[in-house]
Amino acid sequence: MIILSLILGHLIADFYFQTEHMVKEKRKFLKLHLFHHAAVMFITLLLIYFYQGNDFFIEVLGPTILLVVVHGVLDYLKITLQKKTDKLIQKNAWNLGLFIVDQLLHMITILAVCYFTLQVDLQAMIDTILLLLNLKEGIRPELGLLEGLLFLIIMLILCTTVTGHLIRIMLGSLTKHISLFEGKYTLKDLAISPNSEKNMSEEYTYMVMKHQDLSRGKVIGYLERLLVVALILMGSFSAVGFIVAAKSLTRFKQMDDRDWAEYFLLGTLTSFLFAIIYGVLLKIVFFGSY
Repeated sequence: MIILSLILGHLIADFYFQTEHMVKEKRKFLKLHLFHHAAVMFITLLLIYFYQGNDFFIEVLGPTILLVVVHGVLDYLKITLQKKTDKLIQKNAWNLGLFIVDQLLHMITILAVCYFTLQVDLQAMIDTILLLLNLKEGIRPELGLLEGLLFLIIMLILCTTVTGHLIRIMLGSLTKHISLFEGKYTLKDLAISPNSEKNMSEEYTYMVMKHQDLSRGKVIGYLERLLVVALILMGSFSAVGFIVAAKSLTRFKQMDDRDWAEYFLLGTLTSFLFAIIYGVLLKIVFFGSY
Protein backbone atom coordinates (compact mmCIF):
# COMPACT_ATOMS: atom_id res chain seq x y z
CA MET A 1 0.00 0.00 0.00
CA ILE A 2 2.84 2.42 0.85
CA ILE A 3 4.54 2.00 -2.53
CA LEU A 4 1.26 2.28 -4.45
CA SER A 5 0.37 5.45 -2.50
CA LEU A 6 3.73 7.10 -3.28
CA ILE A 7 3.55 6.11 -6.95
CA LEU A 8 0.06 7.63 -7.14
CA GLY A 9 1.33 10.79 -5.43
CA HIS A 10 4.21 11.03 -7.90
CA LEU A 11 1.90 10.68 -10.90
CA ILE A 12 -0.49 13.32 -9.56
CA ALA A 13 2.34 15.78 -8.88
CA ASP A 14 4.07 15.13 -12.21
CA PHE A 15 1.09 15.02 -14.59
CA TYR A 16 -1.69 17.04 -12.97
CA PHE A 17 -0.04 19.72 -10.83
CA GLN A 18 2.45 20.41 -13.62
CA THR A 19 0.83 22.39 -16.43
CA GLU A 20 1.84 22.38 -20.11
CA HIS A 21 3.39 25.81 -19.68
CA MET A 22 5.45 24.55 -16.75
CA VAL A 23 6.66 21.60 -18.83
CA LYS A 24 7.78 23.89 -21.67
CA GLU A 25 9.54 26.24 -19.23
CA LYS A 26 10.84 23.50 -16.95
CA ARG A 27 13.89 25.38 -15.68
CA LYS A 28 11.86 28.50 -14.88
CA PHE A 29 9.17 26.61 -12.94
CA LEU A 30 11.36 23.90 -11.40
CA LYS A 31 11.07 25.32 -7.87
CA LEU A 32 7.28 25.56 -8.15
CA HIS A 33 7.10 22.00 -9.44
CA LEU A 34 9.27 20.76 -6.56
CA PHE A 35 7.00 22.60 -4.12
CA HIS A 36 3.96 20.84 -5.62
CA HIS A 37 5.80 17.54 -5.47
CA ALA A 38 6.83 18.12 -1.84
CA ALA A 39 3.27 19.03 -0.84
CA VAL A 40 1.75 15.96 -2.49
CA MET A 41 4.37 13.59 -1.08
CA PHE A 42 4.10 15.10 2.40
CA ILE A 43 0.32 14.72 2.44
CA THR A 44 0.60 11.14 1.12
CA LEU A 45 3.16 10.15 3.75
CA LEU A 46 1.17 11.95 6.45
CA LEU A 47 -1.92 9.91 5.62
CA ILE A 48 0.15 6.71 5.74
CA TYR A 49 1.58 7.85 9.10
CA PHE A 50 -1.91 8.36 10.55
CA TYR A 51 -2.89 4.93 9.24
CA GLN A 52 0.08 2.88 10.48
CA GLY A 53 2.97 5.19 11.46
CA ASN A 54 5.19 5.37 14.54
CA ASP A 55 7.90 8.00 13.98
CA PHE A 56 6.90 11.29 12.29
CA PHE A 57 10.41 12.37 11.29
CA ILE A 58 11.56 9.00 9.94
CA GLU A 59 8.31 8.13 8.19
CA VAL A 60 7.14 11.55 6.96
CA LEU A 61 9.73 14.35 6.96
CA GLY A 62 12.76 12.23 6.08
CA PRO A 63 11.20 10.43 3.07
CA THR A 64 9.63 13.68 1.81
CA ILE A 65 12.98 15.49 1.84
CA LEU A 66 14.76 12.58 0.15
CA LEU A 67 12.11 12.21 -2.54
CA VAL A 68 12.03 15.93 -3.35
CA VAL A 69 15.83 16.32 -3.42
CA VAL A 70 16.35 13.33 -5.71
CA HIS A 71 13.39 14.44 -7.86
CA GLY A 72 14.95 17.89 -8.24
CA VAL A 73 18.34 16.43 -9.21
CA LEU A 74 16.76 14.13 -11.81
CA ASP A 75 14.67 16.95 -13.27
CA TYR A 76 17.71 19.25 -13.47
CA LEU A 77 19.71 16.57 -15.29
CA LYS A 78 16.78 15.99 -17.64
CA ILE A 79 16.54 19.71 -18.42
CA THR A 80 20.27 19.85 -19.14
CA LEU A 81 20.15 16.84 -21.45
CA GLN A 82 17.06 18.10 -23.27
CA LYS A 83 18.88 21.31 -24.21
CA LYS A 84 21.33 19.18 -26.15
CA THR A 85 18.52 17.78 -28.32
CA ASP A 86 17.68 21.04 -30.09
CA LYS A 87 20.05 20.31 -32.97
CA LEU A 88 19.50 16.56 -33.12
CA ILE A 89 17.71 15.03 -36.10
CA GLN A 90 16.13 12.26 -34.01
CA LYS A 91 14.90 14.70 -31.37
CA ASN A 92 11.65 12.86 -30.64
CA ALA A 93 13.39 9.56 -30.01
CA TRP A 94 15.88 11.22 -27.66
CA ASN A 95 13.14 13.01 -25.70
CA LEU A 96 11.12 9.80 -25.50
CA GLY A 97 14.13 7.97 -24.10
CA LEU A 98 14.71 10.74 -21.55
CA PHE A 99 11.07 10.63 -20.48
CA ILE A 100 11.08 6.85 -19.97
CA VAL A 101 14.43 6.81 -18.13
CA ASP A 102 13.35 9.77 -15.98
CA GLN A 103 10.15 8.02 -14.88
CA LEU A 104 11.99 4.74 -14.23
CA LEU A 105 14.52 6.54 -12.02
CA HIS A 106 11.68 8.18 -10.09
CA MET A 107 10.13 4.76 -9.50
CA ILE A 108 13.49 3.36 -8.35
CA THR A 109 13.85 6.33 -6.00
CA ILE A 110 10.44 5.61 -4.46
CA LEU A 111 11.36 1.94 -3.96
CA ALA A 112 14.71 2.86 -2.39
CA VAL A 113 13.14 5.37 0.00
CA CYS A 114 10.47 2.83 0.97
CA TYR A 115 13.12 0.20 1.64
CA PHE A 116 15.59 2.32 3.64
CA THR A 117 13.24 4.64 5.57
CA LEU A 118 9.82 2.97 5.68
CA GLN A 119 11.11 -0.59 6.10
CA VAL A 120 9.12 -1.98 3.19
CA ASP A 121 9.99 -5.59 2.33
CA LEU A 122 10.76 -5.35 -1.40
CA GLN A 123 11.37 -9.10 -1.74
CA ALA A 124 7.90 -9.85 -0.38
CA MET A 125 6.47 -7.22 -2.72
CA ILE A 126 8.19 -8.78 -5.74
CA ASP A 127 6.91 -12.23 -4.76
CA THR A 128 3.37 -10.85 -4.45
CA ILE A 129 3.57 -9.24 -7.89
CA LEU A 130 4.87 -12.45 -9.49
CA LEU A 131 2.07 -14.47 -7.87
CA LEU A 132 -0.58 -11.95 -8.97
CA LEU A 133 0.73 -12.08 -12.56
CA ASN A 134 0.85 -15.90 -12.50
CA LEU A 135 4.61 -15.78 -13.11
CA LYS A 136 5.38 -17.82 -10.01
CA GLU A 137 3.83 -20.96 -8.62
CA GLY A 138 2.14 -20.68 -5.25
CA ILE A 139 -1.01 -19.54 -3.53
CA ARG A 140 -2.33 -16.43 -5.24
CA PRO A 141 -2.59 -13.58 -2.67
CA GLU A 142 -5.83 -11.70 -2.17
CA LEU A 143 -5.67 -8.07 -3.25
CA GLY A 144 -7.07 -5.88 -0.48
CA LEU A 145 -9.75 -3.28 -1.15
CA LEU A 146 -7.43 -0.30 -0.59
CA GLU A 147 -4.57 -1.81 -2.60
CA GLY A 148 -6.95 -2.73 -5.41
CA LEU A 149 -8.39 0.79 -5.50
CA LEU A 150 -4.93 2.41 -5.55
CA PHE A 151 -3.77 0.08 -8.31
CA LEU A 152 -6.90 0.78 -10.36
CA ILE A 153 -6.45 4.56 -10.06
CA ILE A 154 -2.79 4.27 -11.06
CA MET A 155 -3.71 2.19 -14.10
CA LEU A 156 -6.37 4.74 -15.12
CA ILE A 157 -3.80 7.54 -14.93
CA LEU A 158 -1.30 5.50 -16.94
CA CYS A 159 -3.96 4.63 -19.52
CA THR A 160 -5.06 8.23 -20.04
CA THR A 161 -2.67 11.05 -19.13
CA VAL A 162 0.70 9.28 -19.02
CA THR A 163 0.19 7.33 -22.25
CA GLY A 164 -1.14 10.43 -24.00
CA HIS A 165 1.96 12.38 -22.96
CA LEU A 166 4.23 9.54 -24.08
CA ILE A 167 2.57 9.30 -27.49
CA ARG A 168 2.77 13.05 -27.99
CA ILE A 169 6.52 13.01 -27.27
CA MET A 170 7.00 10.06 -29.62
CA LEU A 171 5.09 11.63 -32.53
CA GLY A 172 6.34 15.17 -32.11
CA SER A 173 4.60 17.94 -34.03
CA LEU A 174 2.49 17.67 -37.12
CA THR A 175 4.29 18.32 -40.38
CA LYS A 176 4.18 21.96 -41.45
CA HIS A 177 1.99 21.57 -44.52
CA ILE A 178 -0.87 20.08 -42.48
CA SER A 179 -0.50 22.16 -39.35
CA LEU A 180 -0.76 25.75 -40.54
CA PHE A 181 -4.51 26.33 -40.51
CA GLU A 182 -7.62 25.01 -38.91
CA GLY A 183 -11.04 24.77 -40.52
CA LYS A 184 -12.73 23.45 -43.63
CA TYR A 185 -11.37 24.43 -47.03
CA THR A 186 -12.71 23.76 -50.50
CA LEU A 187 -10.61 23.45 -53.65
CA LYS A 188 -12.36 23.61 -57.00
CA ASP A 189 -10.94 22.31 -60.26
CA LEU A 190 -12.26 24.72 -62.91
CA ALA A 191 -12.41 23.84 -66.57
CA ILE A 192 -12.71 26.62 -69.19
CA SER A 193 -14.86 25.83 -72.21
CA PRO A 194 -14.26 27.24 -75.74
CA ASN A 195 -16.86 29.97 -75.12
CA SER A 196 -14.84 31.12 -72.06
CA GLU A 197 -17.37 29.82 -69.55
CA LYS A 198 -16.00 28.29 -66.36
CA ASN A 199 -17.40 24.93 -65.35
CA MET A 200 -16.67 23.18 -62.08
CA SER A 201 -15.49 19.64 -62.74
CA GLU A 202 -14.49 18.49 -59.24
CA GLU A 203 -14.70 19.74 -55.69
CA TYR A 204 -12.69 18.61 -52.65
CA THR A 205 -13.49 19.53 -49.06
CA TYR A 206 -11.11 18.70 -46.27
CA MET A 207 -10.01 19.85 -42.82
CA VAL A 208 -6.49 20.50 -41.63
CA MET A 209 -5.49 21.00 -38.01
CA LYS A 210 -3.59 23.80 -36.40
CA HIS A 211 -2.57 22.11 -33.18
CA GLN A 212 -1.63 18.57 -32.34
CA ASP A 213 -2.87 18.60 -28.76
CA LEU A 214 -6.43 19.88 -29.19
CA SER A 215 -8.50 19.14 -26.11
CA ARG A 216 -11.05 17.16 -28.13
CA GLY A 217 -8.33 14.96 -29.64
CA LYS A 218 -6.90 14.36 -26.18
CA VAL A 219 -10.32 13.37 -24.83
CA ILE A 220 -10.89 11.05 -27.80
CA GLY A 221 -7.57 9.35 -27.05
CA TYR A 222 -8.51 8.92 -23.41
CA LEU A 223 -11.93 7.50 -24.24
CA GLU A 224 -10.67 5.09 -26.89
CA ARG A 225 -8.08 3.60 -24.55
CA LEU A 226 -10.58 3.30 -21.70
CA LEU A 227 -13.05 1.65 -24.06
CA VAL A 228 -10.42 -0.85 -25.23
CA VAL A 229 -9.56 -1.67 -21.61
CA ALA A 230 -13.25 -2.16 -20.80
CA LEU A 231 -13.72 -4.48 -23.79
CA ILE A 232 -10.71 -6.57 -22.79
CA LEU A 233 -11.99 -6.86 -19.22
CA MET A 234 -15.27 -8.14 -20.65
CA GLY A 235 -13.40 -10.59 -22.90
CA SER A 236 -14.46 -8.91 -26.15
CA PHE A 237 -11.06 -8.84 -27.86
CA SER A 238 -12.59 -8.96 -31.35
CA ALA A 239 -14.56 -5.77 -30.73
CA VAL A 240 -11.31 -3.78 -30.48
CA GLY A 241 -10.88 -4.08 -34.26
CA PHE A 242 -14.19 -2.31 -34.84
CA ILE A 243 -12.99 0.69 -32.84
CA VAL A 244 -9.89 0.95 -35.03
CA ALA A 245 -12.04 0.73 -38.16
CA ALA A 246 -14.51 3.33 -36.90
CA LYS A 247 -11.74 5.75 -36.02
CA SER A 248 -10.09 5.26 -39.42
CA LEU A 249 -13.35 6.00 -41.23
CA THR A 250 -13.63 9.40 -39.55
CA ARG A 251 -10.24 10.31 -41.04
CA PHE A 252 -10.79 8.62 -44.41
CA LYS A 253 -10.32 11.75 -46.55
CA GLN A 254 -7.14 12.78 -44.74
CA MET A 255 -5.63 9.35 -45.40
CA ASP A 256 -4.83 10.57 -48.92
CA ASP A 257 -1.97 12.53 -47.40
CA ARG A 258 0.85 10.09 -46.70
CA ASP A 259 2.41 12.15 -43.88
CA TRP A 260 -0.92 12.52 -42.13
CA ALA A 261 -1.75 8.82 -42.63
CA GLU A 262 1.56 7.70 -41.11
CA TYR A 263 1.17 10.15 -38.23
CA PHE A 264 -2.40 9.00 -37.57
CA LEU A 265 -1.69 5.27 -37.83
CA LEU A 266 1.41 5.44 -35.64
CA GLY A 267 -0.45 7.33 -32.93
CA THR A 268 -3.53 5.12 -33.14
CA LEU A 269 -1.67 1.81 -33.13
CA THR A 270 0.55 2.91 -30.24
CA SER A 271 -2.49 4.05 -28.28
CA PHE A 272 -4.28 0.73 -28.83
CA LEU A 273 -1.16 -1.26 -28.01
CA PHE A 274 -0.84 0.39 -24.60
CA ALA A 275 -4.57 0.04 -23.98
CA ILE A 276 -4.42 -3.69 -24.71
CA ILE A 277 -1.43 -4.10 -22.37
CA TYR A 278 -3.26 -2.24 -19.59
CA GLY A 279 -6.43 -4.24 -20.15
CA VAL A 280 -4.65 -7.59 -20.04
CA LEU A 281 -2.68 -6.55 -16.96
CA LEU A 282 -5.83 -5.46 -15.11
CA LYS A 283 -7.62 -8.66 -16.03
CA ILE A 284 -4.75 -10.81 -14.77
CA VAL A 285 -4.41 -8.89 -11.50
CA PHE A 286 -8.12 -8.74 -10.66
CA PHE A 287 -9.43 -11.93 -12.27
CA GLY A 288 -6.37 -14.18 -12.32
CA SER A 289 -6.31 -14.85 -16.09
CA TYR A 290 -6.68 -13.17 -19.47
